[in-house]
Amino acid sequence: MRELKEAVRTLLGLDDDTAVVVRQLACTEPGCPPLETVVAVLPMEGAARRWTLHRPADQITEGDLRATLLAPEQHD
Repeated sequence: MRELKEAVRTLLGLDDDTAVVVRQLACTEPGCPPLETVVAVLPMEGAARRWTLHRPADQITEGDLRATLLAPEQHD
């Protein structure tokens, strides 16, 4: 988990005052893999951001993080 946190911090250019939380959770939604990984960025000021990767933390690569975290935000 520490390596994922550091990769998130590096990809997003975050300072040490910004909290990065990585949690692996059981997914209970139909069709969802048994484990998913949630990444949250909690700045001291401004809005928090959250991403869900539908795989266990030990299977997430830097490429997965890059594709998810740096993808343009989609708005309805």
